[in-house]
Amino acid sequence: MHKKILVIGGGIGGLAVSALLAKDGFKITLLEKNKTIGGRARFLKLDEFYFDMGPSWYMMPEVFENFFSIFDKKVKDFYQLKKLKINYRVFFDDNDFVDIYSDIKKNFLTFKKYEKDGDIKLKKILNEAKYIYETSMKNLVFSDYKNLFQLIKPEVLLNFLRFDIFQSLHSYIERNIKNPKLQKILEYTTVFLGGSPYNTPAFYKLVAHADMNLGIYYPIGGMYKIVEALEKLCNQYNVRIKTDEEVKKIFIKDKKIYMVETNKGKKYRADIFVVNADYPYFETKLLPKQFQTYNAEYWDAKTFSPSAFIIYLGIKDNLRLSRHHNLYFVTDWKTHFDDVYKNKRIPKNPSFYYHIPSKTDQYMAPSSCHSVMILVPMPPGVFLGKEEEKVFYSKILKTFSKINKLENIEEKILVKKFFQAKDFFQDYNAYFGSAFGIAHTLSQTALFRPRNYSKKIKNLFYVGQHTNPGIGIPPVLISAQIVYNLIKNYEHLLLPNLYK
Repeated sequence: MHKKILVIGGGIGGLAVSALLAKDGFKITLLEKNKTIGGRARFLKLDEFYFDMGPSWYMMPEVFENFFSIFDKKVKDFYQLKKLKINYRVFFDDNDFVDIYSDIKKNFLTFKKYEKDGDIKLKKILNEAKYIYETSMKNLVFSDYKNLFQLIKPEVLLNFLRFDIFQSLHSYIERNIKNPKLQKILEYTTVFLGGSPYNTPAFYKLVAHADMNLGIYYPIGGMYKIVEALEKLCNQYNVRIKTDEEVKKIFIKDKKIYMVETNKGKKYRADIFVVNADYPYFETKLLPKQFQTYNAEYWDAKTFSPSAFIIYLGIKDNLRLSRHHNLYFVTDWKTHFDDVYKNKRIPKNPSFYYHIPSKTDQYMAPSSCHSVMILVPMPPGVFLGKEEEKVFYSKILKTFSKINKLENIEEKILVKKFFQAKDFFQDYNAYFGSAFGIAHTLSQTALFRPRNYSKKIKNLFYVGQHTNPGIGIPPVLISAQIVYNLIKNYEHLLLPNLYK
């Protein structure tokens, strides 16, 4: 095959699908609007401090191994992977904290300490989570949901009720675990799915299996090592990568895109187009209305993930009470979720997550210092002004100081930078400044998520967090494989009805 494919957007999905298609002989050009590739997985350097700007959790390691095996490679061919002994530390606002370990036996003891038969209850939850995870990976995750027949599989139909999609994760956890602290530990992952425990189906308890059974890892050098690995594959197969080129205009004829024009006035022709740029932005701002599969009204009715107020700090302190991954939970965290999702206002007493890669990788910060990234979920569409930034930053820093028992913390801060909703909007064209895309609510899961292909334009495909299977680097790598297979089938004319 020597057909030309243009990939728009150089995030994880765009890089991954480019490498897959180039390996099959397609001529690939990738256009990225920013000066560097990686999308939300870019890195930041402030003096001698290094930060992953977005994704920081390395989960589902088998997905990475499976992806690189397509190229007869292994993860170790690109970067060194280290399994964390302590997955994360959870701080509560009563000065209590809990460590979750890679050694599952220690976690059983923790749950038993906080609740009678807590170890037995956790085992039950994890067994159910493991079943859903493995069944989904085998039968559902790699589906493009072109039709409902893909769901008609004996294992899925016979065990449908075990998928537990009709109750919220909070309802499920609350029924099984009574201790509020343990509940939060089992529910926090919904934030990284773009939702809350109150609007995310119990189906997503499967993440507890990925968390506690499969473990949390870290690529030495940071998450950007994944981007570099994908870039190496692209270079190996002669993908032409163009940065600082934003697509501004689309040319369509006979229900096909045949050319795009960028901010530099350059025009690129191709036979097939793959979009890793923000899905709602591309459809509503670049496509004429008659060619939009999903119009503005569709996106406006969707539940988007939170945005985030992110603080990058270089701190001269050993931060002895913190670990690589850390979570801070307020007692009344439902109020925080209500503020973010329902009331669309800045939370008064926010929970947050913070990441210290230099706890594992000394080269991420100078000697006796640490690189810290603090992420606070925020309502999408709320852009903070400069004064609001300062006030909110001071509030978060005060709590961070309390957690770590630090005095005069401002004197210890050597570098700092903020990143918020307006930056997500500016850098990624993110709808409402959303940090992750559309949330994994029941009506936005599986066949209810936006498709990986256009229903209005024959040669247009979509890859990334808005599509199946969803949010996170492992799902986006799978999304790239779904699009790769769709394009192969499109080329071989195996789907004649879909593209009419």
